[in-house]
Amino acid sequence: MTDHKTRYYAKLRKLLTAGFFLCGIIPILIIASTSIYNFKDVAIQDIEVTAGQVITHRRDVINNFLQHQVDLLTTLISLYDKEHFNTVETLNELFVAISKSGSIVDLQTIATSGKQLAYVGPYREQVTGKNYHNQGWFNEVLVRGVYVSDIFSGYRGVPHFVVALTDPLKSYVLRTTINSSVFNSLLHSAQIGAGGDVFIVNKSGELQTPSLQHRATLDETESKLIKHHAGTELTLIGEELYATTWLNTRNWMLMLKVHLPDMLSSYRQHVYRTMLIIGTTASLFLFIAFFLSRFIVSHIARTDRESAALDQQMAHIEKMANIGRLAAGVAHEINNPLQMILAQVGWLEELFSDEESGALKNHEEYQTTITKIKHHVERAAVITHRLLGFSRKIRAEQEQVQINDVVTETLSFLEKEALHNNIGITLDLPATLPVTVTEPHRLQQVLLNLFDNALDAVGHDGEVQIHTRAEGQKIIIEVTDNGQGIEAEVMKQIWDPFFTTKEQGKGTGLGLSISQNIIRTMGGTLEAKNRKEGGAVFTVKLPIRQSTFLKQERRTQ
Repeated sequence: MTDHKTRYYAKLRKLLTAGFFLCGIIPILIIASTSIYNFKDVAIQDIEVTAGQVITHRRDVINNFLQHQVDLLTTLISLYDKEHFNTVETLNELFVAISKSGSIVDLQTIATSGKQLAYVGPYREQVTGKNYHNQGWFNEVLVRGVYVSDIFSGYRGVPHFVVALTDPLKSYVLRTTINSSVFNSLLHSAQIGAGGDVFIVNKSGELQTPSLQHRATLDETESKLIKHHAGTELTLIGEELYATTWLNTRNWMLMLKVHLPDMLSSYRQHVYRTMLIIGTTASLFLFIAFFLSRFIVSHIARTDRESAALDQQMAHIEKMANIGRLAAGVAHEINNPLQMILAQVGWLEELFSDEESGALKNHEEYQTTITKIKHHVERAAVITHRLLGFSRKIRAEQEQVQINDVVTETLSFLEKEALHNNIGITLDLPATLPVTVTEPHRLQQVLLNLFDNALDAVGHDGEVQIHTRAEGQKIIIEVTDNGQGIEAEVMKQIWDPFFTTKEQGKGTGLGLSISQNIIRTMGGTLEAKNRKEGGAVFTVKLPIRQSTFLKQERRTQ
């Protein structure tokens, strides 16, 4: 195989491998990408549903908590008159009764003028004698009747928020401070993920509860989320999901923040598994594509070789036909002078027989010379007869033949070469070998190639054995030599077209390939193997066909 062909097949193999691989992997990548995208989308939707459910539940819990405090104060106002709230003793009794849950830290009564009437709680020193007339939350409760304040420090100097309401006549204000620890704990269970956060902000964006991530203020993006809306609103900003809802106070917004990477562990596992499957599938596709392309290219290469061999065989057949015609012409042209010489020699021989031996000087030498001339003319006539026989057998015709005769006739063409190289040829041709119907000229071409290869294999002083026999319905022809045998690597390629171990210019590499094809068309087989004692043996097996087969062949033609 030429370097050009080798490069062509290598390039074709690479292209086919790439094509098969891409055809297999691209749909997998599309499906995998779609799966990953959909899985992430579904995962985010699940997180959104969870965030919406959590913030709605926390909103309801906080609203109920604050409403409970309002209801508690409303119940006290409805059960007791104003004087009951004006003394510390009676106010303390009420505080002890309603503070068992720990939700409130104090209880305070303030006149509508802003003057404190009574206080029970831990900040008595800070609030005693204070006037709340100018406090924002105080004015709000006088206007609204019920008010939940923002976080403020006030006279206490400690951040807190209060729930306050007036009696129906707005003659006084009953106020309680909410326990921040209890209130803040209502938000802790709403945290989603380690990086998540939940807090309450007022309309100005100020934190009313501590951030679980210890943040002091909102960033600019989060501040833009503070706008009135109904129900729960979900907003996705980058890798952060925000869920916001307004509490019943209308002044506070509950904000839940989810850091999506913390919640997408199942998505990452899905991506990992998908990539693992893609990698495994890609490796499998690459393996299949590689071997499939090798299989296809090897078949293409074999087809090309067979096509080239067929072309060579057709050229060889045409060449043999031309040789046959040339041989016939040469034999005819030589045979006529030979017949003339033979006739003249016969005439001279008759003339010498009429002469007395003593009458001619050197009579015996003349007689010997005539005999030698006659012998060599007859030998030349035999050669021309063989040439004429060879030319007639160039045509592909089925006929009944004796294989031993074909072997003997073929071997006669190589006798001189064997004699020149001192090669011994042993024949084992049993006379009982049955005749068969085949194409003798094509069989002769095969045998000529096998005999010639055997002579080349043994070199000088070698031995070649030719044996024929019948086994069942087959005729076996074995050509054995005592050469060096056939190497394992050579044995793998021995039947390939254009493969030869001979020096350049001494062989085309088509002999055995053509011979095998010829034997196959005859319905037989041609095999080669090494002998244990050294050398190689080529075995031709042909089916035994009787004359009835020849008649059937002619009828079909």
